[in-house]
Amino acid sequence: MTVARPLIHLACILPLVLAACGGTGPAGSTPPVAATPVGAPATMPPPATSEPVSPAATPTLSTPDHTVVRDDSLIAILPPDIDGAPVTVEDASFAEAAAEPAFASNVDRAAFAIVTTPTDLASGVVAKLRAGVFGNAFFADWRETYNEGACAPAGGVATNAETQLGGRTVYITTCAGGMLAYHTYVEERGAIVSLFSLGTGRYGERLVRGLRP
Repeated sequence: MTVARPLIHLACILPLVLAACGGTGPAGSTPPVAATPVGAPATMPPPATSEPVSPAATPTLSTPDHTVVRDDSLIAILPPDIDGAPVTVEDASFAEAAAEPAFASNVDRAAFAIVTTPTDLASGVVAKLRAGVFGNAFFADWRETYNEGACAPAGGVATNAETQLGGRTVYITTCAGGMLAYHTYVEERGAIVSLFSLGTGRYGERLVRGLRP
């Protein structure tokens, strides 16, 4: 099973991300606070041009057995801004993700978000899963696939970690080039939040800390 990989080309419009795409991380990058490196256990505890957020569910894309709904209201799970930089819908990513058969067959609704400044970026997906889909093996495979895509232009996966942020179990991957990927399961909404982040402002970490289910 594979899931949609993040659209890393978005990042390369910023100077600091250009450095990561070339294999070096942003200056001052450090491992996530309070993260403890872990291996890959056989089982894991239960625990992707922008526009303003719209509360309405918008276009859908279909697979033979399921229709995925683009639901921008899911972005409200994330904080509305970071230090005044707005969290907005990343418009192009939904169609690309929904074209992935595994994503389309496992996800009921999804929305993609981005927040940027000249020095920081975070982007990712809030994916509400179909009933009965979530489980340890599914979530582990989701993270692995996402991390491979996120880290491919940034030197590959370097380390994996697990920590608590905002009272939730969060899985954090550091790419060799310094980029970070964050994953958590929002049980109250049946949704996975997966983000990649660059910059010393730790926008990905701050988004995960501030989730509003």
